[in-house]
Amino acid sequence: MDKPSVMRSKWFYRYLLSYIAVLAVPLLVIGLLVYNDFMRTLREEVTASNWSLLSQVKEVIDVRMGELDKIAYQISSNPQLTPYAATKDVYQGMKVIRELKNYAAGNSFIAELVLHMRGFPMLYSSFSSYPLDSFAGESYKFGEWSQEQFERDLDGADVRLRPAETAGIRQGDRIIPYVVPIPYKDEAPYGNVLFMLSEQSIKAVIRHVLADYGGNTFIVDPAGRIVTSLAAESRFDLADLLSRIGAEGNGSIEAELDGETYYATYIRSAHPMAWTYVTLVEKSRVLAPVVRVRKLALAGLGVTLLFGAAVIWMLMRLNYNPLRSLKQFAESLSGRRAAGGAAVHDELEAIRRAVSGISEDSSVLREQLHRSKPAMRAFLISQLIKGHVRDIGDFNKAGKNCGLDFQGGYFRIAVFLFRDSLGGEEAALSREQLLPFIERQLASETECGALDAVEPDRALLLLAASSPEETDVRAALERCRQAIFERWGVQATIGLGRAVRETREIGQSYIEATTALEYRLVQGRNRLISFADVGEAAAGGYSKSELAALEVALKQGNADKIRESVDEVMALVHRSGPSLFMARSICYELIHTVLRPLDELNVGDEPLPLPDALSLFAFETVEELAELVHEVSQSIGKRIKMSKESGNYALKEELLAYIDRHYADYHFSLQTMAEALGMSSSYLSRYFKDQTGYTVSQVLNQVRMNQAKALLRAEDISIAELVSRIGYASTSSFIRKFRECEGLTPGEYRKLVVKDGISES
Repeated sequence: MDKPSVMRSKWFYRYLLSYIAVLAVPLLVIGLLVYNDFMRTLREEVTASNWSLLSQVKEVIDVRMGELDKIAYQISSNPQLTPYAATKDVYQGMKVIRELKNYAAGNSFIAELVLHMRGFPMLYSSFSSYPLDSFAGESYKFGEWSQEQFERDLDGADVRLRPAETAGIRQGDRIIPYVVPIPYKDEAPYGNVLFMLSEQSIKAVIRHVLADYGGNTFIVDPAGRIVTSLAAESRFDLADLLSRIGAEGNGSIEAELDGETYYATYIRSAHPMAWTYVTLVEKSRVLAPVVRVRKLALAGLGVTLLFGAAVIWMLMRLNYNPLRSLKQFAESLSGRRAAGGAAVHDELEAIRRAVSGISEDSSVLREQLHRSKPAMRAFLISQLIKGHVRDIGDFNKAGKNCGLDFQGGYFRIAVFLFRDSLGGEEAALSREQLLPFIERQLASETECGALDAVEPDRALLLLAASSPEETDVRAALERCRQAIFERWGVQATIGLGRAVRETREIGQSYIEATTALEYRLVQGRNRLISFADVGEAAAGGYSKSELAALEVALKQGNADKIRESVDEVMALVHRSGPSLFMARSICYELIHTVLRPLDELNVGDEPLPLPDALSLFAFETVEELAELVHEVSQSIGKRIKMSKESGNYALKEELLAYIDRHYADYHFSLQTMAEALGMSSSYLSRYFKDQTGYTVSQVLNQVRMNQAKALLRAEDISIAELVSRIGYASTSSFIRKFRECEGLTPGEYRKLVVKDGISES
């Protein structure tokens, strides 16, 4: 394909882009669907994972905080820690410290446990005792919890949890104060249990559960203050996030914090303090693997698109060639180009123009064909009457477009002889109308085809029927004759031949119809004369042995016998006496006898100058016909002889080779051999004997005996094995046959060979 043709073709690029789109669109759609599904799945997995981890954190911390409430309850129930007992004296104060130390040891979150009795100026802890008025400011040195706020919180009746903050008394650790009034959940508490919780211990629990999940976890009180977080400091304002969380308490959202998008998972604690556990994971961190996969996927998609586009380009170049060839073929077939002779680069337009031109030409041809139908119809009918049609099926295929389709198995010829108005200037016009009229008259009753005869006052009619009975045919012809007279005032005499089965015998029916028509001199005009009515007077009978002898001579290719047989047939014509029909019939049979061997032996396809049924009447004397038949029959004999000589050797060798290949098959028979070679068993047997001088069984037996002797000389095998290898069914029959052929049994033959060293070439 030349490059400029492709570059100038808009259809090439249109299809190229459409095919690339067909490739790209599904890839993009599938990619987007897979990506979205992957993102949804990832989000669900992250949420589920965070939810699971955060739930574990919640369970652990809630249990520990619940333990603190139990400790407060136990302290309020301990008789040694009542306001009276605890403040009784210094010794009792020492006992209080020991008791508090025991309680503090039961929970790892407790950095120090402090007991406050309202109205008492001292605080007892698990380590020591502190003055109440200097605990927050001087003892613990809280950064955010002032002494005044500390004392107000102790005087309250509610449980309080403060955010983690630094305490000067504890280096490297922050304290989360947790104040529980005692008695626990009493409306008029007499004191407080102050749990100084270690932030590091709480973080350790959270880290142990969450491991390295890559995010930050907060514990937020209902006021929105961060009680503690894994990160050292929180740079976020969580007010907006907590407002979005609302009263639901549990869930997961995407939150925008300081320009970054986070996956936020939150769970509300079941503890009365109702704090909230929040986990924040940066979306970019979660999606980092996705980004890598997306980059790889986009790269793969790009490579796929480029590769697909390259493949489509190559295939389009290959597939465009038929379209280009079709365009060139259509233009060359129609002999047309675009207006002004310029090439059209739009292939479909070029093909459309070419097809349009071909369609116009086709319309002209159809019109010409329509006008030539009568001539074609007449030609086909004449070929059938002349005996040039061997198979009526082939004739029907050729004549289908002309309205000729003979399904009846019996054929006969009717010859019309017209009189009166068909001889003047209107003769041609009248005959053009008359023949279709005859066909229309008979169409409803029988299959027929009319043909103009050479004589100006005659017409031939080929009739086909499903039965050889001519009663219905005669009645139909009589009605047709009457209709012709009523329509045109023309008298018609009709000669009707007998029905024949074979198409090659239609000429004989024509001779009979012509002979019957000649009997109008006796029976009168303007009537139907059937050969069946006059046949006995016309025929007289003759022997066909001479014709059979001629056919045999032709098949043998014997020139002398051919001439002798033709002379005998001609003598038979001379002996037919005054019977003109007999002479014509013998001549017709002679012609078909000469042609029959060519058909049967399928020898040659060149036309021979022999007359047909219609031209048989053109010969002035029998001698003229005899001379022509002599010439043609000698030529046919030579052709058959040459064909047989060239084919006999090859076929004989094929038969002998088949025996050599299959002699060891004990199922071997003449029938199986004939079936394998596609021949009849009788013909194979006769042909084999003619070519070799022996029957098939004789040659088969000789091949088996030769092979048996070769095995007896060359190998020390048992007779049973030898029999199985040469195709005999039983050992006894082989031994008997071997003795008949060689005069010795196989065992005696082997001993003789070994003893004397006999060797056969």
